[in-house]
Amino acid sequence: MAQQMAWIIVSLAISLVLTMWLGLWGIIPSIAIFIGISYYMRKRAMARMGMGGGGGGFGGMLGGGGGINYICIACGHRFKGGACPRCGSKMRRADF
Repeated sequence: MAQQMAWIIVSLAISLVLTMWLGLWGIIPSIAIFIGISYYMRKRAMARMGMGGGGGGFGGMLGGGGGINYICIACGHRFKGGACPRCGSKMRRADF
């Protein structure tokens, strides 16, 4: 929580400095910097919690993750899709 507050204060200070230097036009880069810092902090926090730092937007929450793998119950082969490519069985269990 303290680290998030520190980043909010840093982004606020950057936005105030940009607004003082560029006047009203400093709002556009200030918003971009605030969004960038927020995205970076969220990605770092998600990676720290083990929810995947990579993948699609927001750490793979928008469907950009690896998808679901299946394990065949009959032969134990790991695969993606409908039937097992090794033995042809359709009996499978999901492996997240």
